[in-house]
Amino acid sequence: MKVKKTLFKMETACQPVLSESLVEGRLSLPADRPDIERVLFIQGRIHVNAEPAEGKVFMDGNVSFSVVYLDLEGGIEAFDASSPFRHTQDMEEAEPGMHIIARGSVREITYSVEEGRAVNVRGIVGVEIKGSVVKNCEAAASVELPELQTRMVKQRLMTTREQRRETAYIREDLRVSQTMPTADKILFADAYAVVSSVRNEDLKIIVEGNIKLTVLYLSADKSAPLQQLSETVPFGQIIASEAISAGDAVTAEAAIAEVNVSVADEASDVLRLSARMTIVCAVRGEQEVEFLEDAYSLSNRLTLDHEEQVCRYPVLSGNARTIARSTISVPASQPSVSRVICLKGVPSIASALPGIDRVYLEGLMMYTVCYYSPEGMWSYTGETPFESQVLLDGITPEHDVEVRTEVENCMFEGTGRDISVKFMMDVHVQAFTQCRIHMVSGLDETDEPAATRQGITIYFADGGETAWDIAKRFATTLESVKAFNPDIGDIAGQGQKILIMS
Repeated sequence: MKVKKTLFKMETACQPVLSESLVEGRLSLPADRPDIERVLFIQGRIHVNAEPAEGKVFMDGNVSFSVVYLDLEGGIEAFDASSPFRHTQDMEEAEPGMHIIARGSVREITYSVEEGRAVNVRGIVGVEIKGSVVKNCEAAASVELPELQTRMVKQRLMTTREQRRETAYIREDLRVSQTMPTADKILFADAYAVVSSVRNEDLKIIVEGNIKLTVLYLSADKSAPLQQLSETVPFGQIIASEAISAGDAVTAEAAIAEVNVSVADEASDVLRLSARMTIVCAVRGEQEVEFLEDAYSLSNRLTLDHEEQVCRYPVLSGNARTIARSTISVPASQPSVSRVICLKGVPSIASALPGIDRVYLEGLMMYTVCYYSPEGMWSYTGETPFESQVLLDGITPEHDVEVRTEVENCMFEGTGRDISVKFMMDVHVQAFTQCRIHMVSGLDETDEPAATRQGITIYFADGGETAWDIAKRFATTLESVKAFNPDIGDIAGQGQKILIMS
């Protein structure tokens, strides 16, 4: 008996792993800055690189903190400080060479001021690790054996041909709206990237999207010194790829690694943006594999080695926008709100449930609100639950979905203790499905004769059987079963009468 084998690669997307660790540090005030009277808010950011190893992922990066505070004379100041970050996370599927992406955030930041010259901070660093693993598979493709009945399967599989990591530099001049006061000094800047389109064109990957920028600045208007500006800056990047073919699918993810905004020397209504962005592109190609799924012999019994592979692969992705509505209540221990100056929200998704053409979201929004009160400028940090949904054609309840959310801006109204808020969010959705591949990896013929029956047999199906299962059970051919039972479908019904002729 001759058995020919087929070798192929099968890629499966791993379930994302969330790695959390505690970060603590002492942020020292630069010597040229005045003492701290009261901290208005602290924002944490992390840039992380991930390197897979056997059963684990090594991470290193940088944790940056931006501190905005009031000095002893009521002036508004800010400073930045950073420290390196290293962590190791167990990940069962991890192995050297796997494709991997890591995104990090810092949340639940608490702090205390030390003698007006330092801030002791503590927060949770969360890193989401996503990866895919390529498996080398081997299956029987053909067998030379008399009276052998075979069931062959053709399966289309997508695998990553190439993953490219590129660095893009963005430089742009932004003009402050005429409805806002001009800028004296930048206190804080934050940004995230949204990929809007990815194209495969002439051995190139063309990535386009937007950078969503938030800037807190000290204005020239002494009656309203603290101002918040939100801007959208488009970007485009062309990435050469010799491995790409015309029919390949391409995906891209972008993350801001570094952002800096300054006031132009020649014009206080012009802000200079410079940003460093990491773009990760994946080129995925399709292959068709034909292999033996099952077999039996009409003469002798066979010993089959079966193998099952489970593949989790992406089927669609897209961006959507949604609104999360909530009410912020300032506690009695702080002054009431006369006017909100700025509001920063950071969402954490607790659950994402797919429906028909939509995904239902539940989560927790961590926020910091800066406001004017009868007692001067204050801030309040808290959290509030939210529910929302995003619309995306093609999503079904059977999909497994992963979402990533960012708050673009916040709309607010109200004074006193309760502030009504709308958090305007960008949501990236990726939907996955699973397929199970059953294959014969090896087979041997025994000396034991097949259990054949001579004559006519009436069999009542027990439900859930295919015509192939019935033919195999009675060691006859599939063609014979279908010829004598023309009304049999793909699955025989419970109690259906089947005529077997041997």
